[in-house]
Amino acid sequence: MISIFNLRLFSAFLLPVIGILPDTTHACTTFASTGSANADGGLLIAKNRDSLSAYQSVEVRQSISGNRYIGLFYNSHKRKPYPYIAAGVNQHGLAVVQNESASINNASHFNDGDQSAAIYTILENYRSVADVRQAKQKLFADGLANFLIIGDKHEAILVEVGPANGSYQILSAKENGNKLYHTNHYVLKEMEHFNKVFYPDSQLRFSAIKSQMSEAPSQLTMEGSYYNWVNSAKNGPNDSILRNVTLASWVNRITDDGATKLWIRVTSPKHKYQRYQLLLDQAFWNNPPSEIRPVALSAEGIVSYPVGSEDQYEYQGGEF
Repeated sequence: MISIFNLRLFSAFLLPVIGILPDTTHACTTFASTGSANADGGLLIAKNRDSLSAYQSVEVRQSISGNRYIGLFYNSHKRKPYPYIAAGVNQHGLAVVQNESASINNASHFNDGDQSAAIYTILENYRSVADVRQAKQKLFADGLANFLIIGDKHEAILVEVGPANGSYQILSAKENGNKLYHTNHYVLKEMEHFNKVFYPDSQLRFSAIKSQMSEAPSQLTMEGSYYNWVNSAKNGPNDSILRNVTLASWVNRITDDGATKLWIRVTSPKHKYQRYQLLLDQAFWNNPPSEIRPVALSAEGIVSYPVGSEDQYEYQGGEF
């Protein structure tokens, strides 16, 4: 376990990869906070999902082992069931969000299937972060590069998995002021050597969410802090938390008594953005709907909008 969560100076990070300046990543921003950092205690966890094109859906599934979970599922085409998952929370209040490790060489070798497998395994087989910690070697030592934030009402952890067998590091939110945040490159001290390809937008988005969380003037809320951050486009279409390739926003709150609220905004090719506002109580898990239906969008309260990277993505304005 390590407690260092500070990025090195911009120039220091650039030195090992000087001359390697690819285009922006089409990848994500995740963040979480726990306990005293939150106005309502418990867990807040979020993900903005970025991609050039993906069909997406919000569904409830059940594993053979019995755990039910709701997730943001996706595929490159619309043939269902969608095989990949980007974020989810199960009936026991264990939540997971994931980022691609884009800064390694041959990042495409670690594909959607590998990254999704980690989320499926956690949601389907575990009940708490404590359970995940006990199984950390089994879960994270496979050398399938990945970034995960995993949380429940008691705690949250950031896991950086490296592209070599046995390479992973875990940071607890309690070691970092009860706050975690991540984009698409390694930031934990013992993992930084895996950074081989430099994406400026990953650095800039990391700095932006770190600054927003660190400088928040009060305890964090779902309706205020997190809602504002997933809609933050002040750094332009490529470098903001909300980007021109943001296809989904996922915000999940689990309070100390286990009450779970989930807000999602999602689009797919040729579909306008839709939003979902769900209370995941015991009644929901006992008899989950066969189809999750969206609620109407409204422009009220929105100060920034996805730019829309391709013509097939339409955004008609809306709030969670």
